[in-house]
Amino acid sequence: MSRIDRLEFKKVLYKLRESGSFSNHEIDEIENVFYGSLHESGPSAGISSSEMEKGIDYLKRRPENHHLSHDEIKKLEEVLRHYL
Repeated sequence: MSRIDRLEFKKVLYKLRESGSFSNHEIDEIENVFYGSLHESGPSAGISSSEMEKGIDYLKRRPENHHLSHDEIKKLEEVLRHYL
């Protein structure tokens, strides 16, 4: 099963920052959503496809808990899928 490791996740965040539409605060919010998955150890380390989907679903269903727009969530999902 494919997973996004910490290094790849840093690349994801770089691409989002580079696009110019994500603030540092929004990047921090994204890191917080996936923090647990990235800091697991052993074979479950990294963000799996199902963990990515759960994180994206959380962002879509709980807009009151973050500052990401619908378009930013869509862009995040596209970039994450590229690395899976």
